[in-house]
Amino acid sequence: MKARLIYAASESSADLYYATRFFAPDPFLFLQEPENGKTHLVTTSLEIDRARATAQVDQIHDWAEWRRQFKDYFPHQVPDDATLIGFFLKQANIVHLDVPSSFPLGLADNLRELGIQLDPAPEAFWPGRVFKTADEVAHIEAALEITARAMNCGIEMIRQAGIDDNNMLTFHGVPLTSEMVRGEINAQLVRQGAMPSHTIVSGGLQGADPHESGHGPLPAHAPIILDVFPRVDHTGYWGDMTRTVVRGQAPELVIRAWMAVREAQEIAFSLIRDGVSGKLVHDAVARHLTDSGFVTGPLADGRQGGFFHGTGHGLGLEIHESPRISPKDQTLKTGHVVTVEPGLYYPAWGGVRIEDVVVVEADGCRNLTTNPKFLELLD
Repeated sequence: MKARLIYAASESSADLYYATRFFAPDPFLFLQEPENGKTHLVTTSLEIDRARATAQVDQIHDWAEWRRQFKDYFPHQVPDDATLIGFFLKQANIVHLDVPSSFPLGLADNLRELGIQLDPAPEAFWPGRVFKTADEVAHIEAALEITARAMNCGIEMIRQAGIDDNNMLTFHGVPLTSEMVRGEINAQLVRQGAMPSHTIVSGGLQGADPHESGHGPLPAHAPIILDVFPRVDHTGYWGDMTRTVVRGQAPELVIRAWMAVREAQEIAFSLIRDGVSGKLVHDAVARHLTDSGFVTGPLADGRQGGFFHGTGHGLGLEIHESPRISPKDQTLKTGHVVTVEPGLYYPAWGGVRIEDVVVVEADGCRNLTTNPKFLELLD
């Protein structure tokens, strides 16, 4: 049995935050002993008091103290990070470690030169992280409530927009832009203690690219995709929600596409349960969209059209984590939290996507997203 080691900043390492429940912007060390499972956190004097107050580990150490101990042994050396980490490990008689696959390569090489054996984990470092506890589900629900309030601010701004003679949206006499709506959404997120991340407000033809964030004036009578996915500051859990709206009268083709996507999402909801194949769910969604008359594949101009992304992904301490609902088969299990986000995209008119988040249960799934779904915003 090997010890487990992580060296990273927990603000960017979900595995480290999961292990310690301690947020820090700079790298620190986490160690789990091999036999008794005792956990250690080693950080700087800058963070030591905050770590003692909040970190969920067995023992907390100050690097300054370990530097003093190192100097007692080697009075003429000034240790770099690898040397000090190696010294700390060898004092605990640990020379064989499992580390995440993202472990810094240079640090790994330096530790190996000091006689420390490191084995990168071939799969998830904490396999249990995909199974959300009741508290984690509650954190995700809270994140989704924050997301919904911000989403509704953006939708309300679009609802209040006027329509000019060129079928473009206006707001208080000026063109309403993607940037203005995104700014309103992001400001609401920050006020609620969440950090926005590449919020999408993509109107008209821009919506044909699923990850286009949107820019410039927004059109009337055309689909506008709003995709909001913030991370809550004090818990680290993410929300994720997409809605597609039209200010004015939606074209018949857009109405049909929106209905097909909405029905495909309901099909996914009906299939998701403990033990189901994610590929089976994805294939059923794709089949329904095709059967509804929306073909997927390269178009005449070489661009992609139709439904060409996965149906969903895991959500938790990372915005995209395991498992996936996609052509790559993964089995869904009780406690998984996943998005369900079918979409359709065509350069000729734009795109439609609807996204909710569900928790997988023994005999079905429970939708954690409460925001309503509608298409047209009419006078």
